[in-house]
Amino acid sequence: SRPRPFVEGGTTMRTTRKFRTLSAGSAAVVVAGGGSYLLLPGSEPLTGDPRVKYGEDSCTHCTMVISDDRFAAAWREGTKRERYFDDVGCMVASFKAKPPAETPVFLVRAFAADAWLNPETAAYMVAPGLTRPMPYDIAAFASNAEATTNSHTRDGQPQTWEGLLASLKDRG
Repeated sequence: SRPRPFVEGGTTMRTTRKFRTLSAGSAAVVVAGGGSYLLLPGSEPLTGDPRVKYGEDSCTHCTMVISDDRFAAAWREGTKRERYFDDVGCMVASFKAKPPAETPVFLVRAFAADAWLNPETAAYMVAPGLTRPMPYDIAAFASNAEATTNSHTRDGQPQTWEGLLASLKDRG
């Protein structure tokens, strides 16, 4: 037998079956919409080079606008969040002051090349004569040879990533 519609004031209301059908359809639209939200640009996992907008993004540690890419640094927390720094020293100081809950992936910008480097394999020179955004005096290079022959850092002191993490004082 067919359900009878409920009538109130001369207006026929939807039957329970039609109501359930419409409700299920609405739920499917909401779920599909929610699923496509996850696919929107910018929501995919972060991979590749950090997405620093030079001249726009601010340093997470000192809040200065990041304008000189030769000293930039970044860390990635998982696959959804990046933090940007105007100087390797700012990144190290920020990490030492308040490490993120999730172990970050660090990246440093090469001083003499248009490239991002793994900080653990990069070569560093601490050279007070550098024109830099912050007074950490640190420049990162792809190799020790590059670091010691660069005219800006030739008279600097070599340093390692572990050495920076252990010795750097916050100057920001």
